[in-house]
Order: sequence, then C-alpha cells, then structure tokens
Amino acid sequence: MKKAVVISVLATAIGAAAVTPVMAQSAVQSAQAVQIGSITVSVNGQPAAIRTIDAQGVTLASVRDLAKALEASLNVTGSTITVQLNHNVVNLSDAVTVNGTAFVEPVSFLTKLGVGYSNGNITSIKFLENVDQVTWVNASKLIASKTVDTGREDYLVDAATGKNELLLTSSDTSELIVSPDGSKAAYSEADGTVNVIDLSTKQSTKVSTDTSIKNEMQFSADGSSIFFFQGDKNSVICKLSLADGAVTKVLEDKVDYKANLTVSADGTKVAYLLIKQPVVTGDSTDVDKDDVNIDPTGTETQAYFYDSAKSDNKPVQLTKDTSDKAFLELSADGSKAYFVSINDDAVGSVASVDTATLAAASVYSAEDVYQLNQAEGKLILLTAKGEANSISALDPATGTASKLYGVSDNVTELIVSGKGDIAAISSGQLAVPVNGKFTTITR
Repeated sequence: MKKAVVISVLATAIGAAAVTPVMAQSAVQSAQAVQIGSITVSVNGQPAAIRTIDAQGVTLASVRDLAKALEASLNVTGSTITVQLNHNVVNLSDAVTVNGTAFVEPVSFLTKLGVGYSNGNITSIKFLENVDQVTWVNASKLIASKTVDTGREDYLVDAATGKNELLLTSSDTSELIVSPDGSKAAYSEADGTVNVIDLSTKQSTKVSTDTSIKNEMQFSADGSSIFFFQGDKNSVICKLSLADGAVTKVLEDKVDYKANLTVSADGTKVAYLLIKQPVVTGDSTDVDKDDVNIDPTGTETQAYFYDSAKSDNKPVQLTKDTSDKAFLELSADGSKAYFVSINDDAVGSVASVDTATLAAASVYSAEDVYQLNQAEGKLILLTAKGEANSISALDPATGTASKLYGVSDNVTELIVSGKGDIAAISSGQLAVPVNGKFTTITR
C-alpha cells in the first residue's frame, strides 16, 4: 500500500505511463543518451524538487535530492553510496549514474529508509500514535495528548507535517487548555492547584494554590482568567484570576451536575446544561431488591443561562422540552444560546434560544447534525446526509450552511479553534486539511 502511494505520486507528477518498483541495473549513462527531468513532491510538508530520469520505462530519482529533502546523511566511498536516516542505513552499489548524479528506483529506496507516506505525502517524521485528546494552539500548531504507563504525555504537533516535540509529562492532571492567543496552556494538578505553561519557552509556573476540584476549565476571551466548575458534582461556577491566583464564585445555586460550560466574551454571562438525576422510589435502602424503581421523569437535559451583572442573581432555564441536548455554545455577546437538539429518532438539528426573551427557534435541520462548535461568529457543523458526511460553516443569523469539506463517515470528531481552524479525528487518527483534502498526521 505504501509503495503504491509513492508510485502514484511520481507517476502523476511526471505523467509516466508506467512506473514499476524494480531496481535498475548499475550503469553510467551520458547526458546525450538520457534526458534529466524534474518533479516537485511534498516531503515533510514542504515542496521539494527531485531530478528524475526514465531508464527503459522505469522512473528513477536522484539519490542526492531525496536525501537532501529528507535531511538524511549521504556518503560516497568508491562505488558505494551510503544514506542514513535516523537508524536506517541504505547502501547503494547499483545506482544509475548520469553526469555524476546517482539515480535509484525511489519506492524501494524510501522504504528501506523507513520513510512513511500518507495521501501522497512523503514523510520521514515519526508520527504520534494513539492520541487521546487534541486542541489547537494556533493555525499551524496543535497540542496532542496520549495516555502512557506513567500518566500522560502532551506534544506540540506541527499541523502541516505531524512533526512533534514533547511538551509535558504528567500524572493525574487535567487536560491542557490553550489561551485564545495561543501563548499559554494551563492544567490542574491532582490536588487542584493550577499551572500555566508558556508555550514559547516551555516553562511551567504555578498560578494558583487553591485545592478545590476544577472541571471543564477554559480560558476567558482575554486570557486573563480561567472559568471552571468547582466540586465533584460541578455545583459551583468559579473564575480563577491568573494575576493573583484568586478564585471567585460566579454562580453558587446549590444545584449539582452542571456540564458543558460556555462563557460570553466579556466573562459576565455563562450558559450550561443541567443533568438532573433520576429519582429512586421504593425501598432505596437496598438497591439489590426487586422493588427498587428509578423514575426518570423530568430528568431530560436542559440549558440554563446566568448573567452575573444582574441584581436578581438567579439562573434562567432556557429550555423545557424533552429532546436531548449537546454541544451548547453561547454567542460572544451572550444574547443567544445554540445547541444540537436530538429527537427520539436520534437525529440532530441546530436550535437556538434568545437569552433575554427565551424565544426558541430551529436554526438548521437540513442534515443530521453530529457536532457543533462556534468560531468567529459562525457555527462549524459535522453533519451527515445519506452516505455523505460534511463539515460546514453555518451562519446562525440566516440559517445558511456553506459546505467546507466533504468527509468520510470515518470522521467522528472535529477539533475547532476559536478562530476557525479545523482538524478531525478519522478512524482514530488526527487529520488536518492540506490543499482542500484531509491528511492524517498521527497514527
């Protein structure tokens, strides 16, 4: 499969009728007998010009050009050429030489060097494997995290190439969150204290010694504070100031099991989903008995809104219907709440509620909505219609969706930054759009 990809790339680039992975016999050719051409291929995300020749219908590529593009070492001893990339060493004694330039069949050569391929891209980078969680840093970089025996490893990943470097090794810590400007990331320790990492220097600083449980942490729009649910039941909404480490309560209404926290741009308004627990009836002292009943009446997930600037200091229930709800988003000014409403047939649509008037509206139902994220005033949707899946940008004011990408049904999750950068999890691998097509950058 890997060979077929590279053969296809080279054949497409030079328009060859046939390219076969057969090593040509050693020979010295004259410039008059052989025409030297050039193709451009993607190597580690960068365009690279590779000289080529056609030797009896077999496309050969310059050893020196491939080695240079891959940043591999090249040494010549007598008639033997040695190329080394990481721990892989290839000795060539049967290359075709034209005017002092050695050419080899590229597929076999690259395979021996341990080079990887993905959707027509040649890469020598060792991709991360089994990534668990991903978040954008900026338009060119992401943080990818994976579980290891000692806890978790977080890596900075180049979005174009998949090149990665270890950022943090930790144990019993929360997922990393990234500030809107991409300058820093934060996480909480097992004891509840919070650290911030400067992503340019990779230096970590403890910014709060508060030991309360912190869930669903997220930066404020200006990056000066962190909002979170406090307690093991997400009972309280709090704000942590990065300047002095002080924790203040935004909402304490003694109601448990809040989830999906979303905050307005000015930090004064919040929305969240409330998950009520079912009522246990009968003999609740022994749940093993047959007469124990669980009554789910009134436990449907509902959306709530709270404006901390108002004097009445009470949260407002935005929804009361029985549909399931997910992916709650609050508009930047806090005037509208958007979410995916899932009906009894498990079909999702986009709904909205005006936080002032409580007027509800259906925003988009043309396709089955799997996921919703907000970016730059648009709603980014992962949808399905028949056998086709799509990523679209929805204008919430008009309900008009503009298709951005067509994707396979292997795409199960989107990773969307506040500025609209999009990545996807496809068949368990991280993929990013390159020239309009998603390319995997993890394994």
